[in-house]
Amino acid sequence: MREQSVKTEFEPIFKKTFLFFLRLIVIRFSPGSVLTDMNLEFQKDGLLPSDNEIIEAITNSATKFNITSAKVITKTDLSTTTKHTTTMTKPTTVKPTTKGQATTTTKAPTIKATITTPTTKVTITTPTTKATITTPTTKATITTPTTKATTTTAKTTTTTTTTTTTTTKITTTTAVPTRPPPVVTIEFVILIVFIPDLQNTQSVAFKYLAEKVQSEFDKVYKLKYGVLFIRTVVIAFRPFARTRAEENVQAELELVFSQTSNEPIPSNNDIVETLKEAVTNPTSGFNLTIDDTTISVVKSVQIIPLTILTNGTFMAALSNKSSTEFQNRASLIKAGLEPFFFADYPTSFSTISLTNFSDASVKLRSLSTIRNSMDLAFGAGTVLPNSTQIVNTVVRAARNNTLPFQIFTSSIIINGTEYSSGEVSSRISVLTALFLVAVSLLVPRFN
Repeated sequence: MREQSVKTEFEPIFKKTFLFFLRLIVIRFSPGSVLTDMNLEFQKDGLLPSDNEIIEAITNSATKFNITSAKVITKTDLSTTTKHTTTMTKPTTVKPTTKGQATTTTKAPTIKATITTPTTKVTITTPTTKATITTPTTKATITTPTTKATTTTAKTTTTTTTTTTTTTKITTTTAVPTRPPPVVTIEFVILIVFIPDLQNTQSVAFKYLAEKVQSEFDKVYKLKYGVLFIRTVVIAFRPFARTRAEENVQAELELVFSQTSNEPIPSNNDIVETLKEAVTNPTSGFNLTIDDTTISVVKSVQIIPLTILTNGTFMAALSNKSSTEFQNRASLIKAGLEPFFFADYPTSFSTISLTNFSDASVKLRSLSTIRNSMDLAFGAGTVLPNSTQIVNTVVRAARNNTLPFQIFTSSIIINGTEYSSGEVSSRISVLTALFLVAVSLLVPRFN
């Protein structure tokens, strides 16, 4: 009777809380505060809950048992047992005895939980509660009131209402486009058994595994890239057939990076190697079993290298990316140029990251000059501007008198090719002249 009561109360809670929970088996009951030993069984190769997660599931459960503490003992194999003890205690409550009230005395119970991988053993203690109820004698007096009826004659008043018609003008506002964030999409295989519920983003199974994945990946990439990395977003889980016997889980997720940081977006290779290091290093604390040979980048930001010439005196500290001088100048150039690129490419441009400063070794208009190298990042899959468009954007910025620095358009390097505003203008003029000549040659044929 008590065994069935324990299973009825706790099995639905474990099934709802833990994705890979199978069943609960009661082993024994002990005297005193009624100790209950049980086994919790989970799917082979499934993600096992932590000690604290099991303890919280037991102690926070809404059951008819009064639970005050839990202890979890994890066995890493059948011969070795490692104990992790957690105790949570609630005080014993004694209500005073008063005529017309119930007296309840409750003993504080003790709960023990023992987990064996893949079979988990749990001990639950439930108290014995005695209740003494005293029912008072109540006298009731019923009084029937006397009601007098009063008849009132109402006067009718007629009111004339004038209706005013108001014309309302509706103003339509066009939403300002938001620039795409720097996002890198990766895929990999998790070595757990695939279940159909993982394809439903609203299911408990999807949310449970997604939370685990996001937590582990956030730790890895935050440690590697600091404030440059923002968060992990799980997109989908799909079946991945490794053998005929079973399917594993292929995960697709996005790594979102900062648009405000001065640091460049990491390369695809660096992102993959960072994850492989966490997966294969036993001291990394990474808590997911992943096939490191399946890690790959499937979508990434598009980078166009750009170098421009500005006024300024180069100093050695500008060669050190960690120096205050480098960071300050990087912020200055980034803040000055980004509004022009965002205005010219509102749906594709993402961010500017400064990569290097160097001495230009030339003086223009008697001013010392610095070469400012940067990465122009555009959203994955967006249409990229050509070199002429980028030169025109730089020239437009150079002609703006509000910038805190001066841009010299005689040397603009895009993807390793050097341009100047004069060369771009002359190329356009030559193309226009050729077009006009061709037209003038064709016209006589129609005369």
